[in-house]
Amino acid sequence: MTIGEVAAKATIATSAIRYYERSGLLKQPLRKNGRRVYSEGVLHQLVIIEFAKETGFTLSETKLLLHGFPENTPASARWKKMAREKIHELEVALAKTKAMRDMLETMTSCRCRKLEQCAQGLERNRQRWHLSASPKPRTRPR
Repeated sequence: MTIGEVAAKATIATSAIRYYERSGLLKQPLRKNGRRVYSEGVLHQLVIIEFAKETGFTLSETKLLLHGFPENTPASARWKKMAREKIHELEVALAKTKAMRDMLETMTSCRCRKLEQCAQGLERNRQRWHLSASPKPRTRPR
C-alpha cells in the first residue's frame, strides 16, 4: 500500500504517518522506486498508536509499548504494565484536581473585603491548601 492508501484506510493524515516514522513509532517501510510501500500490518500499528494517544500515552510511552519490551512479551503483559502506570498517573491528577476544586469551592464563601485579609487567612491555613506534595503511590499487586 502507498502512504496515501494507508492514510485513507486509517483516516489519518499522511504527515502523521511520516511523523510516527520519524519518532520511531513505526518502522521505516520498504521503498519501491523511492516510494514508501506498506504492509497491511501498519494499519494495526496505527490503531494501537491512535488508541494510546487517545488514552493519554505520550509518544515515548507509546514507543515503549510498541518496541520497548522483549519481542516475545505478550501484548496483554505490555498493556497491563503500561495501563497500571497510566491509571496511577490519572489517579494522582484526579486527586489534585479534586483538591483544587474543593479549595476553590471554599473560596466562594469568602467574606474578606480586601485581598490582604484573604492572604492572612490563606497563610494561616497553608497546610490545608498546599498541593505541591503529591499523594504517595498506592501499592498494587503485580
